Amino acid sequence: MQELRYHVRSAGPLHGTAVIQGAKNAALPMIAAALLAPHGRTVLRNVPAITDVQRAVELARLVGAHVEYHPADRLLVIDAADMSNPRLPAELTQQFRGSVLFLAPVLHRCGEVIFEGAGGCALGTRGLDFHYRGLARLGAHIEERDTTIHIKGSHLRGADLYLDTPSHTGTENLIMAAALTPGRTVIENAALEPEVLDVVALLSAMGAKIHGAGTGRITIDGVDHLHATEYTIMPDRIDAGVFAMATAITGGAVTLVAAPSSTTSASPPTSCTRWEPSWQPPAPCSPSPDPDRCTPSTSSPTPTPASPPTCNHP
Repeated sequence: MQELRYHVRSAGPLHGTAVIQGAKNAALPMIAAALLAPHGRTVLRNVPAITDVQRAVELARLVGAHVEYHPADRLLVIDAADMSNPRLPAELTQQFRGSVLFLAPVLHRCGEVIFEGAGGCALGTRGLDFHYRGLARLGAHIEERDTTIHIKGSHLRGADLYLDTPSHTGTENLIMAAALTPGRTVIENAALEPEVLDVVALLSAMGAKIHGAGTGRITIDGVDHLHATEYTIMPDRIDAGVFAMATAITGGAVTLVAAPSSTTSASPPTSCTRWEPSWQPPAPCSPSPDPDRCTPSTSSPTPTPASPPTCNHP
């Protein structure tokens, strides 16, 4: 395959307005999680109109869910009442890595799942073994064949799990698996990303009992069933960060609509943020008895904050 390179030239400061889409790393597991509800229609809002979401929609339809996707409205409606197909075919799973998130939902709904591989970006060496090992610890029977992994789960029970790597997909997959597994499951070294917290918030709205999200130790008490709900996906902090950095680097001023108010927040988009270069020289140090401690001089000028912008939320 021919190597692809990008040559970026500065064309001056960036100016204008950018709408921050929903977070991909929250949307994909939420599409999978919606399959856990055997009745009703789960409505997801602020869904990013990206290729991986389209592939996830195709995969959800393939296993038997009825899905209405409205990219222009950033709206997704999922009814998984008729799920019956446990096979996740290679022609779809090899196109996006998020397909591994369908393991637990399909396993619960169909009693088994036949997974024919995973694809997507080759970022590092992110193995999928901890997904399978975690499911095995919960009591699933795993059979590895030539090109597929066949997982059966008729006698699942809660267990103590430890992730060698705090993977967000691994954490989300095992939370979904534990949500409908009898007994208590504890996941140690769990991922801390805001998107994981957003997925936990969706599952909690569906009736799951999950505690400790964001602490690295998550406890899940299995319930008998989950129900459909409505949920707004958090904004994509990575997209917002890229726009913010590009604006700062070029010395421009860009309004980010529906940007996250904090990199640790999983709240729905409720604000717009205006990014302007606001770097100020560090305050000089006053003499201090402690040579390792710098005390900012009180006589240093204080930067004047920029006036907040006004904007209409979408």
